[in-house]
Amino acid sequence: MIRKYLLSCLLISGLLFGMWGSVVWAEESLFTRSVAGSGFVQELFAFVEQNEEAIIAEWSRLTEIPAPSGYEKKRAQYMKSKFDSLGLDKTYIDQAGNVIGIWKGTDGGKNIVLSAHMDTVFQSVNEIHVKREGNVLKAPGIGDDTASLINLLWSLRAFKEAGFKPKNTYYFLATVEEETGFDGMRAFMDSVEQDFTYVLALDGDLGKVSYGALGFGGGLVTFRGPGAHTMQSRGVPNPNLAVAWAIDRICQLDLPVLPIEKWTILNVGMIMGGKVRNAVSQESSFTIDLRSGDQEEIVKVQKKIREICEEISYETGVKWEIQLDDRSKAFQIPKARDSALVLTVVDILEYLEVKDIEVDPLGSTEANMGIERGILSVNLGRTYGRYKHSLREEADIDGLFLAMKQIMLLVCCLE
Repeated sequence: MIRKYLLSCLLISGLLFGMWGSVVWAEESLFTRSVAGSGFVQELFAFVEQNEEAIIAEWSRLTEIPAPSGYEKKRAQYMKSKFDSLGLDKTYIDQAGNVIGIWKGTDGGKNIVLSAHMDTVFQSVNEIHVKREGNVLKAPGIGDDTASLINLLWSLRAFKEAGFKPKNTYYFLATVEEETGFDGMRAFMDSVEQDFTYVLALDGDLGKVSYGALGFGGGLVTFRGPGAHTMQSRGVPNPNLAVAWAIDRICQLDLPVLPIEKWTILNVGMIMGGKVRNAVSQESSFTIDLRSGDQEEIVKVQKKIREICEEISYETGVKWEIQLDDRSKAFQIPKARDSALVLTVVDILEYLEVKDIEVDPLGSTEANMGIERGILSVNLGRTYGRYKHSLREEADIDGLFLAMKQIMLLVCCLE
């Protein structure tokens, strides 16, 4: 009788979980309230609270070091000096300009990357002054991604101060050229002969968790013709006309909205062409920003764009050229949403009472570089902020300390 009962249970389990013999158990969160309430975690939190003004001062100081993409050297020197002072097992600047600090764990632990990018989008801003108004700091780059660099440094300081002895090995990265296509992180991942278990990218707004890589497939379309004065322009191939027709047809493409993993969008952001108003342009072009959570959708849209441009070239008599991005690919790791890593991050955010938690398969952070390589990766938000990528950028002070606690709890859970 007992045997029949057990067999019945097994058969029901088989029906519930799929084909007989292929039962898959879901992963569970690593977060527990006993970890969060432990004396060690409370010591980490107390260190942050005792050093709030020092943290704000360094946050402002680092923000005031201009670091547009490609010109991060001064920030790199600053970060390298701080990594050195913290007594990590190895610190260095690689050929790409990234700053790397390695804290070795015991044998058998995981290899985990924590990255924050040093560069900002402000190419022409050579002088920056941080302004404080209550709970808000204001300055270009104050949030994206200087806040994450501060979270990285002070979380590390807290662990060192508490005498933490990690089981896992941690690679702390301050990277270059994230804003121009994750170039620094890509260079690091390509150059290091090491298998990583997780990549944790410190970027984005607090509460936003992405576990999939949003792909980029846009680029530049150019049409060329012989040119002519307006008086001799009748019947002359006109690149500007080709641009207009191409944009119209491309923007009418039917792009998927659901399921979210296949969500796709494009935008024509810039149009260039012609030198004077009384002549036919000899060269005209436009840019396309194409993004999707599914690489097959990107390839499909790129094919349609090429077909449209070829049609326009034939109809107008102009020559055409197209350059589309094939580096930053869309990628989804199967079952990533229900992985222990993502579940743990969400539980931590709920425990810290972070507002507006959002779990998204369409990430656009340095975590993408891990996801592309099949490494389970997520982003960890830096604070709450407003007006990102503008000269009036703002970031919340209290949110920074909350984000730092998020990092500390996650590290403790992963140990």
